[in-house]
Amino acid sequence: MTTETNQQTAASPSATESQATAAAAAQTAAAAAQTAAAAAREAAADVAKVAATAQKAAAAATGAPPRHPFWSQTLPHFVNILSIILSFGLIAFISFDTFRGVDYLENPLYMKYQFYVCIIFLIEYLYRFITSEHKLRYFFFSLPFLLIAIPYLNIIEQYNIQVDHELLRYICFVPIVRGMVAQVMVVNYVSENLASTVFVSYLIVLVPFIYMSGLIFYVAEKAVNPAIENFWNALWWAGMNASTVGCYINPATPIGKVLSLILSLVGLIMFPLFTVYFGQMVTAYNNKLKGKPAQ
Repeated sequence: MTTETNQQTAASPSATESQATAAAAAQTAAAAAQTAAAAAREAAADVAKVAATAQKAAAAATGAPPRHPFWSQTLPHFVNILSIILSFGLIAFISFDTFRGVDYLENPLYMKYQFYVCIIFLIEYLYRFITSEHKLRYFFFSLPFLLIAIPYLNIIEQYNIQVDHELLRYICFVPIVRGMVAQVMVVNYVSENLASTVFVSYLIVLVPFIYMSGLIFYVAEKAVNPAIENFWNALWWAGMNASTVGCYINPATPIGKVLSLILSLVGLIMFPLFTVYFGQMVTAYNNKLKGKPAQ
């Protein structure tokens, strides 16, 4: 018994020494880990400095100064928001005069307003062109936007330029096209920031498109088509053509005929998507009633 006690007493210092050694090893490992983490942070900082230096060198080589956050982020965002707000106003101006049966081109307030809208559009175009890395590509792809941003009617009126009547008739459609671009900007902003489901996104795209198509059809057909008595006839025509059902009103102008074809194609693409969406909703509801997972 005494011998066993002496063995346990002798073993106790050994166990204590082992624990102390393990603790010291753990502390050493922790210190090594901290040192490695500090070295990693320093290495990351060095890499960031090298990347910043390389970026400055690349900018210096191309002759372009490094971009300030105001020029690269704040200003484009501000101009984009301003363009969307002005686009709302442009659509409202055209719609209000159309509802009243007044030619919006004879409204001096509208002409002045759309001139300032064109100036903002041109500023946005020039800024994006200057800051674009591939200027030639941007120029060609954005050429339609540049063409509709030019205030042709204001220039013709200001300098009393004589223009052929047929050409002037087509130029008068430029504000409508500008309104459609404004609608696209608004729809794009709403669908990216406010749309919560695919169904809402489709509605946001389809409904304004039908509305603007009816507006274009009304402006193009009201003087030559006896079936178009007011804007609501044109809107009914646009809705029926988009649904692929068709309408008793036949277009009489080339613009109306082209628009009829475009509306039919859009309807063939969009309305089956609604059918699929509602079919998935019904299937999910039935599976929920049966206790099955939704597919």
